[in-house]
Amino acid sequence: MAGRILQLVDPAIILTDPELRAEEINFTDLNLAILENLDMLQWAARRRLLRNSVLCGTCNQPASLNRYAQGVDGYRWRCNAHNFSISVRNASFFERSHLPLRKILKFMYLWCHDLPQNYIMFELGMGPDSRHTVVDWSNFMRDICQEDLIRNPQEIGGLDDQGEPVVVEIDESLFFHRKYHRGAHRPGHWVFGGVERGGEKCFMVEVPNRTRETLEPLVERYILPGTHIISDVYSVLGVNKKVDFYTTAISSSPKDLQKKHCVTLEDLRKNNKFIHQTGPMIEVDFFQLQEEEVGEEKEEEEEEEEEEEEED
Repeated sequence: MAGRILQLVDPAIILTDPELRAEEINFTDLNLAILENLDMLQWAARRRLLRNSVLCGTCNQPASLNRYAQGVDGYRWRCNAHNFSISVRNASFFERSHLPLRKILKFMYLWCHDLPQNYIMFELGMGPDSRHTVVDWSNFMRDICQEDLIRNPQEIGGLDDQGEPVVVEIDESLFFHRKYHRGAHRPGHWVFGGVERGGEKCFMVEVPNRTRETLEPLVERYILPGTHIISDVYSVLGVNKKVDFYTTAISSSPKDLQKKHCVTLEDLRKNNKFIHQTGPMIEVDFFQLQEEEVGEEKEEEEEEEEEEEEED
């Protein structure tokens, strides 16, 4: 590494938001781009996943990028004059992780393409002992998607190009989090959201409760007039009296219709992932209402109760 490196890349080649959204990359291209440590850091800096430069905390002058064999990524920022050093991951999405950056980037790619956890573990050479790590990172990615959707809701629905109502499905769910995915879950909070059937447009909004007074204004704010709303959220069915909506309550529909709409929503929660770049780092967006853990706890409680009844 000849000379001092004060920036990972020329700021002029850092990708803009439109360039990030337009970028297409396959797994082979990703592997080649991050094969060497320095190339990997530069690739990440171009996409604003890592800081492009760092100032010394003492002299406020640019620190230089130094090789650091003891570090998991092979480099660190350092100012020799003031014995200042800091990780290349500082103030980034990856700061708190001990996994190699190369493995995290590959994991993100594979997760975005909805590959099973067992397959991801095999491709990344992660043994059975890594199951907890993979689950934690999967949950962490979901949290990032959720937060981005809540921060950046968009209007959906309306009429399509043929003048037909766009179908929008709405639902509510209780979300749970752990701080940095460690320790016990923090108290859950309710999230209300909607998605266009057959499309990628959606919105999610955190709400204090599920009353009609709370949800109706959100429907009117984020769903365009003319929309055909499919819902089992009883409290929003009055909005078509004030705004030009057509609503279908799946809880009162025939069983085959109800099952069809419920399956669509459930598939959306679990499988509908797509790439969306925003702000200073790439984020992965999808509409996933996180009820799995609540459901698992209920199933375990029911199994325990059944076992106790059998013993009696």
